[in-house]
Amino acid sequence: MDLDALAKAYEVVKTYPTVLQQAKDNMERLPKCVVLTRVGSFYELYFHQADEFGPLLNLRVAQKKTQHGPVSMAGFPFMHLDRYLKILVQELHQYVAISDEFPNIYAKPGAPQQAALAKNLVNPEDYMDKNEIGQKTANMFIRRVCRIITPGTLIDEKFLNPTENNFIVAISLRPKSDQLVAQSDGTDDADAEHFHIGLSWLDFSTGDFFTQVSSNATLISDIARIAPSEILVDKGLNSGPARHIYRKLEEQQYFITMENFPELNEEHAQGGESSEMDDGKLNGQKRDFLKDWNDLFESEESAPDMIKILTHDELNACTVLLRYIRDKLPETSIKVQVPVRRVPDDNMLIDVNSLRALEIKKTLREQLTSGSLLNTIKRTVTKSGTRLLSDWLSSPTTSIAVINQRQNLVESFLNDDHVLQMVILYLKRTHDANRVVQRLALGRGDAEDMIALLQSIQQTAKLRELLADYVLNKTEENEIAGPTFQQIVDRLADLSDLERLIVNAFDQELVFQRLTAEEQRLADEMARLEQGVADLNEVGEIKKPSKKKPQTRKGAPIEMMEIMKRNASRSLMRLHNSLRKSIAERDKMERDLKEQLDAPTIDLRWAPGLGFYVHAAGKDFEKFESVETEYGNTEARCIIARKNTRSYHLDRWTVVGSRIDSYKMMIRVEERKIFNDIRQQVVAHLAPIRRNARVLDELDVTSSFAVFARERQLVRPVVHNRLSHHIVAGRHSTVEYGLAKKGVAFTPNDCFLDEKERLWLITGPNMGGKSTFLRQNALISILAQVGSYVPADFAELGIVDQIFSRVGSADNLYRDESTFMVEMLETAAILKHATPRSFVIMDEIGRGTTPMEGLSIAYAALHHLYHVNKCRTLFATHFHDLGEMIEDMPHAASYCTDLSENELGLYFDHRLRKGVNHLSHGIHVARLAGLPAAALEVAEATLIKLDPLGSAARNGRSDDSGAGSTHTHEPERHESVASVA
Repeated sequence: MDLDALAKAYEVVKTYPTVLQQAKDNMERLPKCVVLTRVGSFYELYFHQADEFGPLLNLRVAQKKTQHGPVSMAGFPFMHLDRYLKILVQELHQYVAISDEFPNIYAKPGAPQQAALAKNLVNPEDYMDKNEIGQKTANMFIRRVCRIITPGTLIDEKFLNPTENNFIVAISLRPKSDQLVAQSDGTDDADAEHFHIGLSWLDFSTGDFFTQVSSNATLISDIARIAPSEILVDKGLNSGPARHIYRKLEEQQYFITMENFPELNEEHAQGGESSEMDDGKLNGQKRDFLKDWNDLFESEESAPDMIKILTHDELNACTVLLRYIRDKLPETSIKVQVPVRRVPDDNMLIDVNSLRALEIKKTLREQLTSGSLLNTIKRTVTKSGTRLLSDWLSSPTTSIAVINQRQNLVESFLNDDHVLQMVILYLKRTHDANRVVQRLALGRGDAEDMIALLQSIQQTAKLRELLADYVLNKTEENEIAGPTFQQIVDRLADLSDLERLIVNAFDQELVFQRLTAEEQRLADEMARLEQGVADLNEVGEIKKPSKKKPQTRKGAPIEMMEIMKRNASRSLMRLHNSLRKSIAERDKMERDLKEQLDAPTIDLRWAPGLGFYVHAAGKDFEKFESVETEYGNTEARCIIARKNTRSYHLDRWTVVGSRIDSYKMMIRVEERKIFNDIRQQVVAHLAPIRRNARVLDELDVTSSFAVFARERQLVRPVVHNRLSHHIVAGRHSTVEYGLAKKGVAFTPNDCFLDEKERLWLITGPNMGGKSTFLRQNALISILAQVGSYVPADFAELGIVDQIFSRVGSADNLYRDESTFMVEMLETAAILKHATPRSFVIMDEIGRGTTPMEGLSIAYAALHHLYHVNKCRTLFATHFHDLGEMIEDMPHAASYCTDLSENELGLYFDHRLRKGVNHLSHGIHVARLAGLPAAALEVAEATLIKLDPLGSAARNGRSDDSGAGSTHTHEPERHESVASVA
């Protein structure tokens, strides 16, 4: 046998101390995970993981001596777990296994846990796995992996963004029956619909659960709208016909988890050439799904109705997702909402490129929230309301009824500022109910969460009463508010029974006192541990802890921090009465000893290792030993004798102290029982609590729309099903706000797209505002379809099914694609998928190639949009010849911006006029950018040689043509678009 084989054999047989061996076993069992092992007040890394991740976490790596040699280790205080999880999970993209320690209630005879077990005060299943119950071991703690943390399975970590959902999405792909034909032809068309695709996504921190059917053409856009933290895909996706889908996901830099989908693979194998689903097999799959997962849903009664509308592929995605969650949280009782099916046609599709180019959630370059549409219009006052606003902006509705309902709420608030301010006030006093009840449902909530839920229920009741009273008494002043507010009142469930249950049980003042005390305790513990982090000496070895005097405490060993009212239950009241009597007996004993012995230093105490004892100082211990009382002090046993103090075991004090301990333990157990009973009631009310939370979020968003509309003088748009887009004096909200901070006024513009003119060709100088005009009209459509008022003097808009944007330029080095190639890919997607109900904005198509080729491509795109797609289109370009080339298109028109001159010099005139501007004034923009004067002179001289006619036009000035611009299509007319329309 060679040396390597001998080394491996030795590794198999050698064992380390218990904690190290447990960590090593976990690392071998979970090779993809970073294992954090709880040891006392620290989480620790061992072996090669300490060497690898210790420096990345800025932790000092020490060496722990063992009989098999030194073992690397690094650790941090347990209260810093969130800090290091954020680095490991969100920055280093690692899976993290948490190995926690649980009390071993069978560890030692006489231990507090075993005493509690003997009195039936604790349930072994609360501390141990079923296979561990009854096993006698010497270890005080049992350690096991209770959770594997991934980016998509976060629950209540402090670094979880409260204003964003934390979705994990599963993608199910099933080949269509024509897949074999496509493969035999050797085609690899990325847009060929070769697969049935089902999506399922879940925010485990809130319980929100959704499904949707997708397609190869819309998959990446659907994923971008969901914005998941983690994506689950089948390992088979990394090869074969689906490889291009995996490449697209990888290109977007998502956190992708490759999972085995055994059931799906088996179905594909059995399906042969046809993987289509018959009704019988699908119904059987739905029955199996409900059988396996129905107990996980918050409303088991409604689950069958919700599940029966799901497709085979959505069910597959749901199954994979729930199985993954269950595997990663083995110690957690999972509760989620019944999956809600989203139908693609119910929402406007904003493709992934448009989501970025329009800067809906983040800016295009810096990827910052500041400067985005979301940040510009956000006036929400709750975290959950902000999440809903983000969801609405990424998937606006196409339902006119839903849009009108939201607009009616906005108008109702605008008509009565008092009710608007009161609604905002009540909303500010609520908490993030979805995440609060999710923590409680998962068994992770505490008394603070109960009080937060109570306050949300109380504020919801006040809000409901406010709106109900308004409907009864004030609808004559605000007619639209009557039916609008009544709908809200009808949707808000009455949770007064749950409110009474919590009010009658919890003492809010005690809860807040406990919270303050807990924060102070953690601060003290932090200071102690940070002092102890210097347990590493210069050579990186662990120092032996110094022996400290045991901490003594007045009274008994068990500290009690009450959270319940003493009359929360009859048992609790009896226990408190018994405890009060025992404490009174203790106080009387101490008082009698001091008075009868005339010994003021006598004190009844408890300390670890000593138990209950009497402490006396000076001459008082002589009196204690010589003067007899009814407490038998003369028979007390001296356990510690020092020069000036004595400590004694007094049987009477031991009996009373132990009784106090027992009552405190029983009170703690009874409070825990009451808490769990109320938690079960909360779980039973999950559905109405979540419905109320949804209504509050909608009120938060619509009231924020009202505040924003009042601030910015927005108007209510008229929304209909016609294919038109009429805007008078439209503005770009984000750009307008940025200019206002500089003291510059925004130039509004009109836009009229309809049957008469459904395509506008827009020319003008660089910096002339063409791109802003394109974007603002797309954003106005989005704002209108989320139910908001819009920045314009008048707006009448037809419903848009998809928004497409080809604006801006960037290469894709990851896929070895040039800027021009990226532009062509985006253009191809638009031309393939735009419908007559779509809204398309395209800017400067044809750049990056020769002028003639670029002009040809730009015209081809225009021609296709006009004759094939027939959609509403704004097309900005510097190819001025296109103005003449579209003259044979009766429903297309040309508009332009210009460069004008006044006594102060040249300036950009952003007003849109009819006609074509044949000059782009690029040299003027270059001068503004600060190009050297010598370079500018060369540019001007070269331009004169290349285009002498254009130079003459630029040098000429006329009142009719601005700063030398040449207009076609009625050049003598420079009316505003509004007057033309």
